[in-house]
Amino acid sequence: MAYPHFPNTQMVVKVNPTLKVWWKDIERNRELEANELLGGLTALISVESDRHLIKALLKFWDSERLVFKFKDFELTPTIEEIGGFLGLPYRDREMIVPHKPSPRSFLKQMGMHHNPNLLCLKEGWISLEFLYSRFGDEEGHENFHKEFACSPAKWERYRLNAFAVEIIYFR
Repeated sequence: MAYPHFPNTQMVVKVNPTLKVWWKDIERNRELEANELLGGLTALISVESDRHLIKALLKFWDSERLVFKFKDFELTPTIEEIGGFLGLPYRDREMIVPHKPSPRSFLKQMGMHHNPNLLCLKEGWISLEFLYSRFGDEEGHENFHKEFACSPAKWERYRLNAFAVEIIYFR
């Protein structure tokens, strides 16, 4: 059996220190709201992945069929199965299906003016530094007020959403 080769495998091994600082600030001030919005995802901040285990598993990944393929069987764990192994109730929960919003839509959802110069959004990503400087920093609205289409009071509500975007999509 030929195993796939993934020469440029990239993975998050340690969480960016800026994201950890942002989380500590949220824990101090809005942990309950964050846990309500993100559930157990906030636990990912303290997880360090095992690069060797992941690379070993990748040798068995069949990217055409999206399964782990071993000599005499295939394994395709679903979210429900993983939840069952862990004793988590995923059966009756609505799942989030990720999609790439348009740059204009994303900025509007963050309470910001459209900015055609943010080319990264056209490619479907945004940097942690960008989000942290505008939403993680207590003075983000004041420092970047021209970029916002909302009042400081409304900006406070967007701050947690920006953190959610980063933790869900962190690289």
